Amino acid sequence: MIQKRLQSARLPFSSRQARCSRLVMRVSTAGPLSSEAAALSKYRSSNDEGLEPCLRLLKQAAADKSVQPELVEGALAYLEQNHLAAAEGRYTLLLRAVLSCPAAQPAADIDGSWRLMFSTATSSRLMQYIPVQEDFLIQMGPKQCALESVVGPFRFNIRGQIAGWNAASGAMDFQFTAVDILLFNKQIWQVTPKTKPKTYTFYYEGGGIAAARSSAGGLSLLRK
Repeated sequence: MIQKRLQSARLPFSSRQARCSRLVMRVSTAGPLSSEAAALSKYRSSNDEGLEPCLRLLKQAAADKSVQPELVEGALAYLEQNHLAAAEGRYTLLLRAVLSCPAAQPAADIDGSWRLMFSTATSSRLMQYIPVQEDFLIQMGPKQCALESVVGPFRFNIRGQIAGWNAASGAMDFQFTAVDILLFNKQIWQVTPKTKPKTYTFYYEGGGIAAARSSAGGLSLLRK
């Protein structure tokens, strides 16, 4: 492993830079779900230590949903616990030194459309892979966000405002304020729901995927 990293250090800077993953610091949220300890234990027992195996598993899960949900939850928890806790940890310093990576950065590139692939917001393993097409749209410029879901001929567009973005932690504060219901792409109803502010802390973004923890405690896997 170390030999491979040293070999990669000989690559031109542009190539090494492309391999640098964005690592971010954690912030306080609701505590981890009760299922995370068992999921993390199962993940550790069946996978090698390190960032690369973890990301490989998560990318596979985001691509085709073929990984067991418990392993996905364990990998998300592992990624958060082992690679995001301290920007000045020895492993992070070594990684930056070998690959000439910049200092740890927040998940700044979350602007755009993200397909929600997996979430532990529900305890049902059968429903943790999102069973419908659901996209999270983030527009940092106008500070707008939307959750768009497609169910058969219906489209639900849940719109809201981004209240804050913490560049040091990757935490995005937002609140949904309106729901548009469309049938065959024609709006048939609009609802003003009673909602509470939420926070998504994006603790990893890179290689076309992102990982986030909700202020409610759940973990999510998203695909660009």
